Amino acid sequence: MRLTEDREYIAQLRSADGLDFLGGRTVLITGAPGMLGSCIVDTIMVKDRERKLSCNVIALGRTEWKLKERFHDYIEDSNFTYIVQDVCRPLENMPEKVDYIIHAASNADPANMAKYPVDTLMANVAGTDSLLKYGLGHGMKRFVFVSSGEVYGQPNGNQDGFTEDSCGPIDLSDPRSCYPEGKRAAEVLCQSYVAQHGADVVIARPCHLFGPAMSRSDSRAAAQFLWNAADGRDIVLKSDGKRERSHCYVVDAVAAIMAVLEKGERGNAYNIADRGYQMTVREFAERAAEAGGCKVVFDVPEEAEARGYSKASRQVLCNRKLTDLGWEPLGPQCGHISETITILRKLANG
Repeated sequence: MRLTEDREYIAQLRSADGLDFLGGRTVLITGAPGMLGSCIVDTIMVKDRERKLSCNVIALGRTEWKLKERFHDYIEDSNFTYIVQDVCRPLENMPEKVDYIIHAASNADPANMAKYPVDTLMANVAGTDSLLKYGLGHGMKRFVFVSSGEVYGQPNGNQDGFTEDSCGPIDLSDPRSCYPEGKRAAEVLCQSYVAQHGADVVIARPCHLFGPAMSRSDSRAAAQFLWNAADGRDIVLKSDGKRERSHCYVVDAVAAIMAVLEKGERGNAYNIADRGYQMTVREFAERAAEAGGCKVVFDVPEEAEARGYSKASRQVLCNRKLTDLGWEPLGPQCGHISETITILRKLANG
């Protein structure tokens, strides 16, 4: 079974409101096969078919088989196109005109960050530069850069939650900083394009996302917890689990990005986080284990694996600016963990 055949997932996408502004527009999504990018594509395509928006969706990714497999249901749709393209290389076969670009291409899982730190950094910096130049030359109305809550670095121990003007230290001697520092540099680049070229850019800073669009190979903690629970295997916790994090269900994160795209103020950044899922790593693991009928066990990671993990002791984001745009989570609080496990099980069983 494919994810886009799951009724529960499609029903969640249909609950997204306010996408009529995309009518007749062309939207380019980079990093399209990833968890967030693919959910953005699904949401727009579902609403396009439901409301006949005539929105042209262009999904960009590095690997053709991943694009074909993930977007199999849209290949024959005249409003959908995929492009095989690494954003760090010269852009080819791009549309002559684009209205909106959502740049979500970047390594985001710890294993790939540890293995490909140069690629991770450059997808954010060089990729953002190439896409902004292309957009400005082809009618772009707005550019959304998908950053990360990791840009805030290490928190002040007395800080309740990161607001968009927070800025903590990042260890520049650590190759793992390729991700947060790459996001920071790309954000500065975006602001420079706003100042020098008048580009209309807004920035989204998601927290730790989860949902049924996660790949089984995703090494992020939430993905590993939920896939283990879906498979009925014990959840392996490779720390004491005391780090507190903001989490958000991926469908809600997509709704947030759509709100930022439509209503965000040029040059502004917006945190994406759901207060209902603000919890420690251990608590998230325990909820997944309860929903999956398994248990949590502890294990110390190998050195190579540990290099990919974030060292921030607390990653809690304040979402006030986002809620001021009218965004709120679409579903019931704390039900998405069990919903995700249910859908993942159906996917695993074909």
